[in-house]
Amino acid sequence: MLSKRFRNDQKPVEKLNPLQLQMKKEVEEKINSSEYLFENTACCVCRGSDFETLSEKDRYGFHLPVVICTQCGLIQIHPKLSQKSYNDFYHKIYRKLYLGEEVPGKKFFDSQKRTGDGIIEFLERRLDQKIEHRNILEIGAGAGGILYSFRERGNEVYGCDLDREYLEFGKNEYGINIEYGPVDALNADFRPDIIIYSHVLEHTLDPVAELKRLKSVCQDHTMVYIGVPGIRALQDNYDSDFLKYIHIAHVYHFTLATLTNVLNKAGFGLVYGNEDINCICRPSDKDRDTPPVNDYENEIAFLKKMEYARYFPARSKFKTHIEPWIIITLKKTGLYDLAKKHYKK
Repeated sequence: MLSKRFRNDQKPVEKLNPLQLQMKKEVEEKINSSEYLFENTACCVCRGSDFETLSEKDRYGFHLPVVICTQCGLIQIHPKLSQKSYNDFYHKIYRKLYLGEEVPGKKFFDSQKRTGDGIIEFLERRLDQKIEHRNILEIGAGAGGILYSFRERGNEVYGCDLDREYLEFGKNEYGINIEYGPVDALNADFRPDIIIYSHVLEHTLDPVAELKRLKSVCQDHTMVYIGVPGIRALQDNYDSDFLKYIHIAHVYHFTLATLTNVLNKAGFGLVYGNEDINCICRPSDKDRDTPPVNDYENEIAFLKKMEYARYFPARSKFKTHIEPWIIITLKKTGLYDLAKKHYKK
């Protein structure tokens, strides 16, 4: 584990509202009664099974082993919930647990729309062309706020999602063309110019298989936008705290290197990407059956650095006169010697 605070103590790392606590209880009951089942699977990229445990729990306090593959560096839950279990989780639990709200509403839709505006700006800047009069497909569209943003610019939009309540909200309130189901259930007559995967790929049980299925609906010129939480963006979004970043709905955790491995394995080529992670890719006919780049050592070094950063400013040196409570906390978490070594002159 990264430190002692990642041990399974069933305690959430952030305060949960009453609805979130209720959802947490329901998930735990489903796990304890074996209604939710777990499966051991090999790494989807390298097919390896040599995993190293990083954490035993997630942000909500669920017992959730998060591991890193030592052969390619892909961080993932292991074992994983079965597909049937996840389908139930997304249908009944996910949004209420994640957002802490009982029903979909304008606030969520507007946040999606702002995300859509950002995606359009990103695509136009990187592709150096206006995103208008295109066919836009979104996988995991939620209430359809992102698609609404594209539709405002004269694009034809179509999406799918596994949460009936949210997609019905988008259809009924804003007239967004969204259907229930996964990639396999898409309308084959809709040929997309651009496909949006905004914070969805990390939720899939096998992102390589997911993207391979997606190729069947791609045209030669189709561009795919993928946005996922980036491990190396912890400082900007999660207070440098990997434990706040982990949660039960995210099966995989990516760096740009490990996401590129997934893309190559699925037959896609990276056009542009950053560590935030926002990237553009497209189907490729090139032989992608090459060994993945192993990002294991870089990721371990980065995550340990983030643990130190929780107690020290990035440019500080380890001094004997630092606050006593910091010394005590470091010793309790098992990070004292590592921090001293890292910050000595």
